[in-house]
Amino acid sequence: MEKNTNSKLITGFLPHGTGVSMIKLLKQETGICTGNINSSRGTGSSAGASDFDNWVEVDVLDVVVNADRADEVFNFIYEKAGIGEGNHGFIIQQNLVMSTKFSLPDLPVEE
Repeated sequence: MEKNTNSKLITGFLPHGTGVSMIKLLKQETGICTGNINSSRGTGSSAGASDFDNWVEVDVLDVVVNADRADEVFNFIYEKAGIGEGNHGFIIQQNLVMSTKFSLPDLPVEE
C-alpha cells in the first residue's frame, strides 16, 4: 500500500449504461485502472421535476489519478463520453487530501 498526497478525484455523471465502457476505454487508451462505477438517480430543478416519473438513472464514474495526469484524464472522459454534446451528463474534478494506491497482480486478460 502506497499513500499519495498529490491526487485528484474526477467524477462523471454519465448516461445509464455507459460507465462500464468508459472504464474499459480508460484502461485501454490511457492505462488508468483506478475507476469505480455506481448507479444513482436524480432529477433536475425545473418545476415539477420532483415527480418520480421525471427521475433519471445515471452511472457515476469516480476515477482517482495523480495530479499531473488529471487534466488529461478529465479531457479524455469529457470527449469520449460526449459530455459537451448536451444531455450526456457532466463532470467535475477535485483535490484529494490523500489517497491510497492498491495494486493487483498481473492477471491474464479475460475474453
